[in-house]
Amino acid sequence: MQTGKVDTTAVIYPCAKLGKGVVVEPLCIIGLADRFHDELPCVIGQNSFIGSRSTIYCGVVSGDNLDISDQTTIFYDNQFGNNCRIGPKAVIKNGCRFGDNIRLNALVFLERVDMGSNIFVGPGTVFTDDFHPPCPKYLDCAKKTRVESYVSVGANVTIAPGITIGHHSQIYAGAVVIEDVEPYSVVAGNPARRIKDFRKLVCKPGHYSRPFEWWDE
Repeated sequence: MQTGKVDTTAVIYPCAKLGKGVVVEPLCIIGLADRFHDELPCVIGQNSFIGSRSTIYCGVVSGDNLDISDQTTIFYDNQFGNNCRIGPKAVIKNGCRFGDNIRLNALVFLERVDMGSNIFVGPGTVFTDDFHPPCPKYLDCAKKTRVESYVSVGANVTIAPGITIGHHSQIYAGAVVIEDVEPYSVVAGNPARRIKDFRKLVCKPGHYSRPFEWWDE
C-alpha cells in the first residue's frame, strides 16, 4: 500500500487499498464492512483526497484523483471513474456508477444511479429511488436512474425514480423531474418541462460563444 499522507486518527480497514499519493484527513473511516453484504475490497485510486470525518464502505472502487470533502459518506457497491469531486456532507447510497469528470456538490443524495461522464450536480439535489417508500419490493419495481454524459443539474433539484436524463441537457435549479428528459433539453419547473433547446443557450456575458462549449474541447 503506497500512500501520500494518512492521518493517525483515520481508521483504515484491511480491505482498503490506497493508491500512490492518497491523502486521508483526520477521523476518516475507509473500508468499513457493510452488515448486509459480503465484504469486498475498497480501492481508492492515485492522488486522491479524502476529507476529514468521511466514511467509505467496502465495495467502493474509484479511479484516480477522487476528491471527497468533509463528512461525506459513500456506502457499499459504488464505482467512480477518474477526476470525480464530491462536496461536503454528500450521501451516496448503494449501487451507483459514475464515469469520469463528475462533480457532486454539497448535500447531494443518490442511490441506484448510473451516470456517464462530464456531469455537474448542484448542492442539495436528491435522486429518489422508491415510488412508495418504504416498499420492501422497491428493487423489483423502480429501475435505476440514468444520467447520460454532458449534463448539468442545478441546486435543489428532485429527480424521481427510474428517470433517464439525456445527454447534453440542463436541469434548472429547483426543478422536480418526474419523467424522462430528452437529449439536448433545458427543463425547469414543478413538474419539470422542456423550455428550450440546449443548443440554443446563450452565454450572456460573452465569455464563450455558447454555454458548455468547454465540453467539446
